[in-house]
Amino acid sequence: MVFPPKITERFLLICLLTSIVLLMGCRTVAETVNRHLRLNIGSEPATLDPALATDPESQQVARMIFLSLVETDPATGAPQHGLSTGWAVSTDGLIWEFKLRPDAVWVRFNPIGERVEIKRNVNAQDIVYSVRRVFDPRVGSGFAMQIAPVLRGAQELRTANPQKTTEADYQRLFAALGVQAVDDTTVRFYLTSPAAYFPSIVSTWLVRTQPRESVEAGGVVWTEPGTLWTNGPYMLTSWTHGREIVLKKNPNWYDAASVRIDEIRFTMIADTATALDEYKKGNLDSLDPYGGLSTNDYDTLHEDPFLNKQLHIIPTLCSHYYGFNTTKAPFNDPLVRKAFTAAIDRETLVSSVVKLGDVARGFARAGVYASTDITDTAGIPFSVNRAREYLKEAGYDGRTKRLPVITLGVNTDETLQLIAETVVQMWKSNLNVEVRVAALDWKSYQQTLREDPPQIFRLGYCGYFPDAANFASVFQSKSPVNFTKWIGLPYDQTVDAAAREIDVTKRRGLYRTAEKMLIEENTVIAPLWWSSRATLTRPDIQRNYAITDGYERLETWGFQ
Repeated sequence: MVFPPKITERFLLICLLTSIVLLMGCRTVAETVNRHLRLNIGSEPATLDPALATDPESQQVARMIFLSLVETDPATGAPQHGLSTGWAVSTDGLIWEFKLRPDAVWVRFNPIGERVEIKRNVNAQDIVYSVRRVFDPRVGSGFAMQIAPVLRGAQELRTANPQKTTEADYQRLFAALGVQAVDDTTVRFYLTSPAAYFPSIVSTWLVRTQPRESVEAGGVVWTEPGTLWTNGPYMLTSWTHGREIVLKKNPNWYDAASVRIDEIRFTMIADTATALDEYKKGNLDSLDPYGGLSTNDYDTLHEDPFLNKQLHIIPTLCSHYYGFNTTKAPFNDPLVRKAFTAAIDRETLVSSVVKLGDVARGFARAGVYASTDITDTAGIPFSVNRAREYLKEAGYDGRTKRLPVITLGVNTDETLQLIAETVVQMWKSNLNVEVRVAALDWKSYQQTLREDPPQIFRLGYCGYFPDAANFASVFQSKSPVNFTKWIGLPYDQTVDAAAREIDVTKRRGLYRTAEKMLIEENTVIAPLWWSSRATLTRPDIQRNYAITDGYERLETWGFQ
């Protein structure tokens, strides 16, 4: 059939417009379909029970499916609203009260038909139940020991002998535990001493909620798909043990509209080299949360013109230092401690040997919540001339009085021993002193530190909650891990004052004062470096970078 020219033009225009609309429709659909996120969790999580989760694999999955009262800012560790919409503290710092959001619900994902069943609202009794499980010795929480001293009655409950404790005794211990449901949306905690950092503790190990009905009905398999109740941004939909965990977006999470990734698939590749190969093949979207790069990998990839654009360095909560046994000569003299500290070129040490780290200007990492500012210059700076002057002021002129051979203790590790040899050479060149490195296996080294620390010893400390308080307490006089044997009462008093101070700006000032006492005025330790880690993430992923293991905020990630 032949059409007149104008009709033909009109027909072609309609066809063209129709095609454009169809193409635009297809493009819109393609852009709104969220492909799943492919990550490596490393190995089989030991458990998904929040009361038992201590390994990073367990922590990461648990934090995706169970709500906590408080969340943390990935970059600074600052406490943020989670299940709670706000909190308040009594004037004496001993009572904390949290208000729960009313729109949080427990759901159960039913694999049959992939149905999501709403069970009930989350309430304050869930918080009480969850805290009790953390300290119940029959449950066996791995972190109960660390946080029990903070909460009233927790030590008594944690240390109860299950073989000798009756059910009536347990009920009495539960009643004495410092957690109380005031009403359905209000929970109150009673502390043993003021702890302005309590919201940070709550954000980590203390209150990741657990559903009583699911725990009691499911028994040992309560965390399996189909049995499990969850209330977080994701639901556990599949767990092929030893191979893969699949999480899907929880449509009933209170902030589900902000979750941009519908499905997360965790594979379990324990070997980091294999994980890197899988990333290069396009089978992983990131090396996080498990499978970070070694120093050698980082050096190689840094030179790769394609992959170096996908590299990212992330700070951690780990600080490394050399401690001085302040009871052993010559380090019972703070001038000698200052000399040895000033003689360490930490810039060279980090850039040439450590590589994945930042020069430590204090013990607590700068920028962590309530710690010093990243631009702070506290501490003893590297200066060969000043180091030699400190020794002379201490009476060691190098002629009439010389330093004896010094012992530096380290645990057996190739990198740590290379670092020790590098620092020993700096002390030789800058102070003309002989230092002998004594290396022991980790178990023997720990025992030596507890019984008779050497004159200088290497240690690292990783905070288990992201707050300066976690670091400041390490060197208090009664700390079980203060192997320097230093007793600094003004330091103790300053750290205690910081624990009572609610204003974070004032608290930061107190911790800075304490840091100066530790690393500058008394030079009890020589800070060396703050650990960092390197990872790869595909350029089409929008994400943040958490400073603590097991805390990637995957619900905030998205595809560009």
